[in-house]
Amino acid sequence: MKFQEKLVEWKSFKDITEEELNELNLLEEDEDELIERFHKDLEFGTGGLRALMGMGTNRLNRYTIRKITYGYGKFLINYYGDCVKDKGIVIAYDVRNNSKLFALEAAKTLAYLGIKSMIFKEATTTPELSFSVSHLNAIGGIVITASHNPPEYNGYKIYDCTGCQVTPSLADIIIDYINRTKINELGNIDQNLINYLDDLVKNDYKDFVKRSLMSDSTESNFAQLKVLYTPLHGTGNKPILSLLNDNKNYEVYSVASQLTEDPFFSTVKSPNPEEKEAFILALEEGKKHSVDLIMATDPDCDRVGAYVKVNDDFIALSGNQIGSIMVYYMSISNKKYIEDLKRPYILKTIVTSNLGSKIAENNNIKCINTLTGFKYIGEKINEYLDDYDFLLGYEESYGYLTGTHARDKDGISSSLLIAEMVSFYKYQGKTLIDVLNEIYSQFGYFEEELISYTFEGRNGLNKINEIMYKFREIKLHDKIFYDANIVKINDYLKSIDNLPKSDVIKIIFDNDSWVAARPSGTEPKIKFYIGSTGSSKEEALKNLINIKKFIENLIK
Repeated sequence: MKFQEKLVEWKSFKDITEEELNELNLLEEDEDELIERFHKDLEFGTGGLRALMGMGTNRLNRYTIRKITYGYGKFLINYYGDCVKDKGIVIAYDVRNNSKLFALEAAKTLAYLGIKSMIFKEATTTPELSFSVSHLNAIGGIVITASHNPPEYNGYKIYDCTGCQVTPSLADIIIDYINRTKINELGNIDQNLINYLDDLVKNDYKDFVKRSLMSDSTESNFAQLKVLYTPLHGTGNKPILSLLNDNKNYEVYSVASQLTEDPFFSTVKSPNPEEKEAFILALEEGKKHSVDLIMATDPDCDRVGAYVKVNDDFIALSGNQIGSIMVYYMSISNKKYIEDLKRPYILKTIVTSNLGSKIAENNNIKCINTLTGFKYIGEKINEYLDDYDFLLGYEESYGYLTGTHARDKDGISSSLLIAEMVSFYKYQGKTLIDVLNEIYSQFGYFEEELISYTFEGRNGLNKINEIMYKFREIKLHDKIFYDANIVKINDYLKSIDNLPKSDVIKIIFDNDSWVAARPSGTEPKIKFYIGSTGSSKEEALKNLINIKKFIENLIK
């Protein structure tokens, strides 16, 4: 069907609103935009689906939400049988424009198929959704969120019955059902199939998080702590501030202007805790109160970033550094976390620093690497549930999980663990930077960096594929820079270490440094992950700079 024919079809939908119709009418005057809106259907990636909102098959709107949900629902019925209709689906949504509308549209579509839904009454965090799916014995879950993407984006994530994002083996089947779906309009639905969740499940989640931590206010080896937290206008406000305030050791502060649920994230350029800009107001407020720790979570509260006070300044910790300190804290400094674990293990992704695995293995803790995307970590937790004792899963992009209450990264429990670590080490007269330097002195110096290149529109995919092709043309023992040789090339399209095939290639050098390239699964980007090592900080930085120069030459 040609683009003009698709436009006519969409304009004929029976329940189309005046606003939607006006948007489609504007496309008649802009052929390039018409093609952009209809040249393909939306596609799932490593983090589910994220897309610009608007009318068209290549945008997120009520009709594409119906199509996705109908395909997902048909898959569930055919795959699991009639139990799907009784167990139902848990649905959560973030603070973005249209998130609640899309969540309700998903619930209506499920009801049209005779499937019960349990939808949160208010914007809710991703970790609470992941917990709720298994806690309520649901067959699956849906989250409407685009994480830290710009305000004009939204997204759709699908979870299995354990609260884990669906992995490729199931995702491919679901996508096939979605692609075969032709539904545009809904018939009569049973409103009784749409149920709203009260606060009981959220309270159960908070109780579990409290029990999983060691920083009980009655213990003497934790210092009083001043901590500032900001949700960056997202969903983390209520659960994190509530849990922090429950600890009598903590004096808690926040950024008042960022506590409001704002779909435009008006006080920040991007609500991304990986970026310093997101912390500008928090740093100002933190300095005013001389806090020990500043934390921020993204809009759906599955990731957390942190700054720690050192003398009169604040220093940011990377996701790799936070994860490595967590491993060190739980396996060496506070062994209460592992004293009852017979076969402890940690999980990390292939593009995450090797420092955490070095710490773990030095303490007889198994480390398992997974592909990029926390769904693979959740999948491994399920796989090893009966044979090993899960300690920690983490990835370089500020996502962590401790405990088996969820199967996705958890910015709530991770925030509490970071605060606990700062309090624990403060009692010993140390900052987390002091601890990081202790780790380096024992295990070597590590430097990491992520470099992203964005290529928008129809031509963007071709450019990304061209770069990946050039990366794959590199051969073993090629001299990329003057003092390191390539000793190993892992092309994960060929399935390495029994991992599923994935469009990732990782080059490892004879000095234990490495670089990995992968197209983003949720954005029009190609990402280069760099991990460098050295016997000194200077040597590690030099190796990092050399790899960056190689990437710059490759992109030209």
